[in-house]
Amino acid sequence: MACPTDLCLAATVAADLGVPSDSHVERCVTSASSAIARLCSRAFERATVTEYPDSYGRPYVLLSRPPLVEVLSVAEGGELLDAGSYTLAGDLAAGGLLYRLAGLWPVTARVGGLVTLTVEMRQGRPDALAVTYTGGYVTPGQVALDASQGPVTLPAEVEEAAILEACALYRGRGRDADVSSESLGDWSVSYRERSAGQRLASPRAELLVAPHVLWRAS
Repeated sequence: MACPTDLCLAATVAADLGVPSDSHVERCVTSASSAIARLCSRAFERATVTEYPDSYGRPYVLLSRPPLVEVLSVAEGGELLDAGSYTLAGDLAAGGLLYRLAGLWPVTARVGGLVTLTVEMRQGRPDALAVTYTGGYVTPGQVALDASQGPVTLPAEVEEAAILEACALYRGRGRDADVSSESLGDWSVSYRERSAGQRLASPRAELLVAPHVLWRAS
């Protein structure tokens, strides 16, 4: 069964592999999608969430689930801000940036260089921001579960990367990723070695998602 976080469909992966679409293929799709999300430091699937974002006293803050679709509310120190005091128009939405039209966002707490997601993690700062918004892409997994959420808006290169990674995981089952060759009698086989720093099973998949990594200041 598909998951909302799935960046491709098991049926597509199975067709590329020439195998039936079974639970093993589905697990590879979910695992590949999770690996890509971790590599890119972001969640791709569309959702409505509340975040307590980090801010450095600048006119913009970076939210963790671009592209931004709609900001429902922004509270500063517990007080709701007027919707006309900020914007996410144009390229700001694609980059996950919420821009303050007048003045600066307050400096807020940070924990380990990440966006603070809970009240406890924001260390009780009275000037913390709370942003409730809808963001992310509509994934193939979400549409598979509920066609009314369509159409899919996930970038094609991210979906292709998920297909490549899921295929690589399927083919690599039962093989040590650190073993470059095996032999038994007259039989031998060599595997493509993973390059230093490579985090995905498929190097092509890693190249495809590189532009979608969400970088944050530390």
